[in-house]
Amino acid sequence: MIERVSAVDTALRGAWRGAVDDVRSRRGGPRYLEDVLAGVEPNAALGTFIAAGALWRDDAGSFMVVVDRVIVALYVAPANRRRGRGRALVTFARSDAPRARDALALPGDRAMKSLYESVGWKARLLTLGDE
Repeated sequence: MIERVSAVDTALRGAWRGAVDDVRSRRGGPRYLEDVLAGVEPNAALGTFIAAGALWRDDAGSFMVVVDRVIVALYVAPANRRRGRGRALVTFARSDAPRARDALALPGDRAMKSLYESVGWKARLLTLGDE
């Protein structure tokens, strides 16, 4: 079941920390975090996303952040990847409450791009800049 998150718990905090660490270690990750978090410290941003009703999660601890109908973050724990969790979140985001119409992915993140393409979205923008 996918639900909007209304409070931080230990599992969510751990998943959030894992997601931030994972993104930070990838090409373009530091810049992506700077843009998505708008200069706010990651733990504070977690609370901001929850307060805005922008964070959704499933019963396995996977989550996504949808801001202005754009999936700006999607995280599935490594142990749960390739099991349909990401696809379920994206499908939900497209058809239910958030009604997402777009998504962000890091440069070179073929798995994420393939996930988005599998639900019918096309890559249409490449952002270049200094890291």
